[in-house]
Amino acid sequence: MNVTAMNETPTEDTVTADRARAACRSVVSTLMARGAWALVSEDELVERVWRAARLDASPGTFVQLAKYHYSALLYAACLQTQDFNKREIAFGELYRLLYRAAYNRWPELAEDATQRALILVYEQVGRCREPGTFLAFALNKLRHAFQQEQRARKSSDTSLGEEDLDLVLADGQPDALEQRLLSEEGTTALLQAVERLADPRQRSVVLWKFFGGLSDEEIGRQLDIQPGHVRVLRHRGLDRLRADAVLKHSLSGESPTLRAEGL
Repeated sequence: MNVTAMNETPTEDTVTADRARAACRSVVSTLMARGAWALVSEDELVERVWRAARLDASPGTFVQLAKYHYSALLYAACLQTQDFNKREIAFGELYRLLYRAAYNRWPELAEDATQRALILVYEQVGRCREPGTFLAFALNKLRHAFQQEQRARKSSDTSLGEEDLDLVLADGQPDALEQRLLSEEGTTALLQAVERLADPRQRSVVLWKFFGGLSDEEIGRQLDIQPGHVRVLRHRGLDRLRADAVLKHSLSGESPTLRAEGL
């Protein structure tokens, strides 16, 4: 008998392991395609899930492990500050995931609720104690954002008033930068620019006003200052954002209107 052939014959354990690994890959591949996960390669995620799984793991276990490890990778990419490109990809991917969840439940509020949720996650990502539950953490922020959006639509206090705009603009009309702040496009570039503001109170005011939809009175209560001081901080923060060369370059590359207006 050929000894080499005997040694090459797969054992029952090998066959079982091969089938289990194939099942693992099938689950990961399906989840990545369905969720458009692009932050990590399929091979890397399969390897992470496979190392954490038992040989007799069920497809349901593979699903849970895949979500856990992808969530941890997404958390790490959103939290780190060394690689802004990776962080931008992570927040973009998180936005798409949250938008799909929002659209399935509240289609009429999906865009606004998702943008609010992204800001909440951006501000509070460090509060997520378990990286593997980051997606659940983000979905919880989406529920909070939906509730905030409902309240905002019932109150006129959350909209910009003429007196507010007059403090920022000579003609009382929103300029290109403010229009960009109030739009969905360019969210990641704007967040990075806001993060570069040296004054933490200016950062908070801009985020809460233009992304969080809070009124000056609500922001004042958060910072323990008067609404008039809130408007001054917003004015100064917007001036610094207009002077941000990186933000100017990002916006000028995306919008002919903005280029025409000199930003």
